[in-house]
Amino acid sequence: MKKVSVVLALLVTLLVLANEVQVSTAVNCVIQELLPCLNAATTPALPSALCCTKLSVQRPCFCQYLKNPTFKSYLNTSNAQKITNTCRFTPPNC
Repeated sequence: MKKVSVVLALLVTLLVLANEVQVSTAVNCVIQELLPCLNAATTPALPSALCCTKLSVQRPCFCQYLKNPTFKSYLNTSNAQKITNTCRFTPPNC
């Protein structure tokens, strides 16, 4: 019985820590964070490593960005497809 209590206490501790990690890694959805991708989005240039990193960080925001007609026009282009392919980025299903 004591072994079950220890395992249960460990499980609860891990769950609490996991929730704290999620809170501390919350993303601010600011489209300006994707400025390193602008050159690749508007020209034939390939995306930079910084662009790829920013895409990954901003991934939770993409559904929000797609709802905005101004941003959507940049996110649904052949250059955007080039960026996602080069960065090996999978946009979320919205």
